[in-house]
Amino acid sequence: MEKWVDFIVVFGGLYLIYFFTLRRWDYTSQAKQKAEREVLKKQGLSNSFYFIGEWKLFAYIFITGGLYVFYWLYKQWKAVLKGYISTDKKPLKGGPFLRALGGLGTFYQLASIINRTCTYMHKKPAAAAWLSGSFWLASLGAIAALPGTIYKILALVVFAAIPSRLQHRLNALPGQAIPNTFQLADSVPLVLTLLAGIWLWTALLLKISL
Repeated sequence: MEKWVDFIVVFGGLYLIYFFTLRRWDYTSQAKQKAEREVLKKQGLSNSFYFIGEWKLFAYIFITGGLYVFYWLYKQWKAVLKGYISTDKKPLKGGPFLRALGGLGTFYQLASIINRTCTYMHKKPAAAAWLSGSFWLASLGAIAALPGTIYKILALVVFAAIPSRLQHRLNALPGQAIPNTFQLADSVPLVLTLLAGIWLWTALLLKISL
């Protein structure tokens, strides 16, 4: 009788292992992974991106009142267009300057390319492009529409955080730390966007106070 009990326990244990592991094993996972990678290549990837410390990017966007993001978009599109890969052989239209200028629309496409490339390289992607793009545009609308300086600053924090989060995912691709320290090359774009940001925010706040 004891042998039967031992047999049932052992058999039951083996079945539980099978039920929770082997039964659910996907024997075609390699084929599926290959198919998924082909889909990603068809939709479009890039082997070139602009790398900057995500905290530095957040600080630059914030202190310039959000305007530094257009420089970031320009640098990203300049790199992406150079390294863009698509098995559909459909080139991206427009140069980096036009794409940065129309960043409110091209942000979705950039976020999609970043997420697809991260997935292709087995790195964790950021939030879905439609979600991050919608929140980004909503935060911009909140900066313009919300009353009071505090609310505008909080909206600006969100506006700066979303590109920084995308950059955080990008920075995992090279496999080495991207410094957040100030670089001399940052001076010109930072000063120009800072001056423009001061003018924009001054005009915005004066309009509110009148």
